[in-house]
Amino acid sequence: MGATLNTLRVEKWLSLVANLAVLAGILFLALEIRQANRIAIATTEISIRGEHKALNELILANDDVAQLLVKALDPNADFSPVDTEKLFAYLYACINTWLSIEIAYVNGMITDATFEMTLDDIRGILRYYPALQPLMRDSMNDYPSTADTQVYATIREVLADTD
Repeated sequence: MGATLNTLRVEKWLSLVANLAVLAGILFLALEIRQANRIAIATTEISIRGEHKALNELILANDDVAQLLVKALDPNADFSPVDTEKLFAYLYACINTWLSIEIAYVNGMITDATFEMTLDDIRGILRYYPALQPLMRDSMNDYPSTADTQVYATIREVLADTD
């Protein structure tokens, strides 16, 4: 009987140690997953900043684009067909960037602050460059599948405020 009690005691200790090891493994795994998520979010945030940087560098490196945007400050500006195409391309680049950011946001890959900054970017561009507003109205027809996004809701909000 004494040997059986010792065996039971050893089994209980071994079971306790095994359970503690499993718990430690689960905690370690949770920490690893949390770190991987933080790395993924930071990588996405950095990528977004890179997309904005690329648009800014386009303007900095290309006087034609910069001049078009200066002209877009005037709500009554008249653009040639070629200039209009360039402005549409600029708007499409902005829209694609904004929609990509919203996809990242919906999937938890960026912070609320970054998404709010994106919505502010939409508001700023459309208000600062009023000549882009008619082009934006036209371009929205080219993306009907994205009509229910927050990006498009913000665009519609700005365009409604400026009507």
